[in-house]
Amino acid sequence: MWACGVGLAAAPGLLHAQRAASAAATTVRWRTSLRADAVIDRDVGAQLAIGVAVPAQYNVRLALDVGAGGVRRSDTWRSTGRADLLARWLSDPFRQSRWGINAGGGVGIRLEDARQSRVVAIVTVGVEGESDGRWVPGVELGLGGGVRLGVTMRRAPARRR
Repeated sequence: MWACGVGLAAAPGLLHAQRAASAAATTVRWRTSLRADAVIDRDVGAQLAIGVAVPAQYNVRLALDVGAGGVRRSDTWRSTGRADLLARWLSDPFRQSRWGINAGGGVGIRLEDARQSRVVAIVTVGVEGESDGRWVPGVELGLGGGVRLGVTMRRAPARRR
């Protein structure tokens, strides 16, 4: 009888702790990223981009990147831009090893001055290195509106990618 009374007295506190842990697990944490890309289509160009990502699962991130740069066409530089919506799968989301592989896919919009915009399918594969506790460096190779080789810096908490 005494054990039952203690259990009933402790239940509200335990339930509150469970609810707080559940809320913390579902809290959306936006993470920013910076990247520099070489873009090879019919011609060669370069872009700088900034992005945000949110965890969808413990090893999946949904990301939106927006970039701008230029491409050399017909002996002149033309401005370019892009917006990409991607889902990235992480092989090591909890940084248990020194290197982490990621792969992703999604859609993007490509813009070039004096041309129409076009929608492209995108696939990427990349490797991320060791973190300094705030930023995780990486490299990525992607296809979608041409070949894209990029260097990335993503914000990440101390024990996550």
